[in-house]
Amino acid sequence: MTQGVEGIEVEVSCQIGAGCMYDPIKNIVPINGGEPVTLEHKAGEVWLVDFWATWCPPCQAPMQHNEDMLKKRAADWGDKVKIIGISIDNTAEAVVKHVNDKGWNSPIHYHRAGSDCSQQYGVRGVPNVMIIDTTGKIVFKGHPASRPDLEADFDTLLKGEAITGAGTEAEAPAGGDAAGGDDGKEMDFDAHNAVIDKFAAEIGPALQADETIKASAAKMQRAFCVFVL
Repeated sequence: MTQGVEGIEVEVSCQIGAGCMYDPIKNIVPINGGEPVTLEHKAGEVWLVDFWATWCPPCQAPMQHNEDMLKKRAADWGDKVKIIGISIDNTAEAVVKHVNDKGWNSPIHYHRAGSDCSQQYGVRGVPNVMIIDTTGKIVFKGHPASRPDLEADFDTLLKGEAITGAGTEAEAPAGGDAAGGDDGKEMDFDAHNAVIDKFAAEIGPALQADETIKASAAKMQRAFCVFVL
């Protein structure tokens, strides 16, 4: 389509998910300091990569479960199962204090720092985890609550068998389902931007001025609105 046409830039991207091979995560930093590292998967290991944050209430129970599980199964799993926490906090110092206060030292902890891993793996919220099997294939990606028995999952994967259920299937292409979705209809960006502009100019300020909402928001660790197009 663009052959022989000058001045054209084409950007191609794809989201990595269940069914894809793990693509090494680069430029994350150990929470206790050091140079940025690249996470290379080693054949024979099962990984749980947990994107989380210290300020995220739903992240706390899964991280405690990670700690408890690794301690409980240490003799069975040895170094064949690794749980890797990647914090999206603003600073690594906050993560160090939180992890030490909670005693969550069994998982391997990193700070996202300057890494683009959230974009690489389409992480739009936390907690978000992915499970990688012994061959380096991503066999699950999503909320940890979707995998109620991670111990059984890890045992199954260590035997070279497959896990099934929600989050283990390859995701349909963006913009429609596997059968074609919206039949290729183009999105009306002007209409969507008009909605966003109206929210920014009228609805948002009205919500911010509402005393009931302000009182509720004051109790939250984070209170914000995100538009995703």
